[in-house]
Amino acid sequence: MSVTTKQPKEILTQPDSVKLAYFDKYTIAHPRLDEAFNYLKLLVSNPGESRVIFIYGPTGVGKTTLRLLIEKWLIETALQELEAKPGYLPVVSVEAVVQKSGLFNSKDYIKRCLVELNEPLIDHKIDYGARGIYRNNNGQIVIESKVLETDLGWALEQALKHRKPKIFFIDEAHHMLMLASGRKLTDLPEAIKSLANRTGVVHGLVGTYELLSLHDVGDQLSRRSVYVHFPRYRADITQDREIFQSVVWGFQLHMPLHEEPDLLSHWDYCYERSLGCVGILKNWFRNALADAITEGANTVEIKHLEQRALSVAQCRNIFNKIKEGEKNQAQIDASAEQLRMELGLPINTSLDINDSHTQTNEKTQLNIHTAKSSRKNVGQPKPKRRPVGTK
Repeated sequence: MSVTTKQPKEILTQPDSVKLAYFDKYTIAHPRLDEAFNYLKLLVSNPGESRVIFIYGPTGVGKTTLRLLIEKWLIETALQELEAKPGYLPVVSVEAVVQKSGLFNSKDYIKRCLVELNEPLIDHKIDYGARGIYRNNNGQIVIESKVLETDLGWALEQALKHRKPKIFFIDEAHHMLMLASGRKLTDLPEAIKSLANRTGVVHGLVGTYELLSLHDVGDQLSRRSVYVHFPRYRADITQDREIFQSVVWGFQLHMPLHEEPDLLSHWDYCYERSLGCVGILKNWFRNALADAITEGANTVEIKHLEQRALSVAQCRNIFNKIKEGEKNQAQIDASAEQLRMELGLPINTSLDINDSHTQTNEKTQLNIHTAKSSRKNVGQPKPKRRPVGTK
């Protein structure tokens, strides 16, 4: 196969670490990522009263890439303000970590938040007592029954007010559900909502479908929350399947190799072991690329893919979680019909709600992926009909 790859030719003469770093930094633009990115930009720019954003989807779907793109966008748009206000942080991110006990520790979490906010003397904060009373944006006095740890929680509140980030990301937020027995599941989400209200800082909780367990924790949290679903590509939907093929093709074009690999002819195997999740796919391709470069191969071959693929058992375990999450999402979508009935509104019986959702997804993807495909053998797409790009 001739060299038709898209990476700079000079990258081929660079050390192996530089080649891998190039591929690591490459972000492929695809419809699901574009849609989530543009929607999240709107939510961050104009949050209104919705100061808690749940960003969820399957593991390895690309949620971290989405977060990094938003961070880059916020930093780039705040360059002038950063020069004028050295203490300003346009965006802050922290990971919700599970302790060795297998449980989430809120005090450890707050300390991590303060570190990311560049707060000094974290272990020497004074306990001023619980601060459950504050004045909201409408000037009303609000009493909160649950707040974060008193001394460190107060420091976190003041740090957020001082740094004034546009959004405070909590990555792996589903870990916050791993609480010790006796703790209410609603405690932390309500505390985050309260903190977001008091500071005016939008909080973005990034995690798996497990975050949907917080969907009905309370009317106040529901009213002030927005849900951003970042789904995988599905092989049983024509447009999804074709877009996934274009993603595979885009990655193979940007592998820094002397010979372009033929990954597209194995797209179904790529789908099988990535489950339609672009994040899993890229990490897999990256590891296969590293093996090929290490052994001095001219290209990535099927053997490199096979030795780095997730096992069948791993895929089944992940897929079971995905199916459970997608089922919960479908129930939320279908509840719209029940809501209309309870409100006394007419129900559109001409189209099943799940069919409508599927067709809407296909229509959206078709608008973004504009080229209509002709009938052809699966796995044999024409490269010119597969537009890909970078963020």
